[in-house]
Amino acid sequence: MTIAQKIKALRKQAKLTQTELGDMLGVQKNAVSKWECGRVTDIPAGKIKAMAKIFDVPPSYLIDNEAVSVPKPAPEGGVSEEEIKFALFGGDGEITDAMYEEVKQFAAFVKARSRK
Repeated sequence: MTIAQKIKALRKQAKLTQTELGDMLGVQKNAVSKWECGRVTDIPAGKIKAMAKIFDVPPSYLIDNEAVSVPKPAPEGGVSEEEIKFALFGGDGEITDAMYEEVKQFAAFVKARSRK
């Protein structure tokens, strides 16, 4: 998934128009449009960081072409998956999806065991 596709998907998930996102970032609607269609790929780092904050994703998610799924937002008043990963693994080094899946499987095991 490209940065253009991610910006568009996250904007739609947040129910924002291109104009609204542009206003939040201090750019014109046409800049957002150019980012989303891939005509402009050299997006300033400050704008990427600001978008990441708006969409509640790490900046690396926007930049990394390997990340394909849009992170789920935290439930109202809840904790995001990124915050859980940080708490579990201390935020040191790369936290892979495989590591996180292993922890989720263990949590499901503990939950199932407690129901017996």
